[in-house]
Amino acid sequence: MNAYHMLVVLVFLGAAADGQQADDLPVETLLAARWEIAPEVSWYRYEEPGVMRNTGTLYGVVASYTHYEYPELWRLEGGVSAGEVEYDGSLMDGTPYTMAGDDDLLINVRILGGHLWQAEGWDNQFYGGLGYRYLNDDSTHDPAGYNRHSNYFYMPLGLRMYGPLGDNWYLGVGGEFDVLLIGVQISDIDGRVTNTQWPGFGARASVELRHSGSSLDLAVAPFVQYWWVDESDVSPEGWYEPRNNTLQYGLSLVWRF
Repeated sequence: MNAYHMLVVLVFLGAAADGQQADDLPVETLLAARWEIAPEVSWYRYEEPGVMRNTGTLYGVVASYTHYEYPELWRLEGGVSAGEVEYDGSLMDGTPYTMAGDDDLLINVRILGGHLWQAEGWDNQFYGGLGYRYLNDDSTHDPAGYNRHSNYFYMPLGLRMYGPLGDNWYLGVGGEFDVLLIGVQISDIDGRVTNTQWPGFGARASVELRHSGSSLDLAVAPFVQYWWVDESDVSPEGWYEPRNNTLQYGLSLVWRF
């Protein structure tokens, strides 16, 4: 299934939810705004095929606030991760080169609107919105390193589903497709170089095992995130950003209250 077909399916599912009644959904979903705090650990790889690769482990936390007004919801999300990555590539003259200890900082902020409905015992959320992803890769500790700022402005479209397992246990599955609106790369090299990148897309999948209590839910949620972005324009200084992809997968521990 390509990106276009995935988008059509998601929009169809959202439209099919119209006409559901409020009493189809659990009372706690309808009445309560909810907070989520989710510490996470993930393995991260950024790659420019045939040019270079950054790999490492990131540690972070994601927080969100969701307001429900059946059958709609509104969510504000923010997350930050940091860690050290290792560079494997080459110098400008083509000499193979590696360096360790690069500091990476990853920030993600999103505002989302969604639609709720229930089908065959599953509680469903279709959502869309706007997102901003910032990555700072700092390799200035190395003589060949520099500071790089990656900015993605994108539109997420996603679907989440929760089904009961019994004894207050629930299984959740989620999928998301992200449409890159524009990528802006700023490199502190040769002064300051700015490049824009487009087109691009992202995809995310997650599975969640959640136990629901009277005032607190606890869940474990493995996830995987992927980005692909085409090569950039050429800056007036003659620099450009190669086509690249990012793979990140990890585990979240989610408190919902």
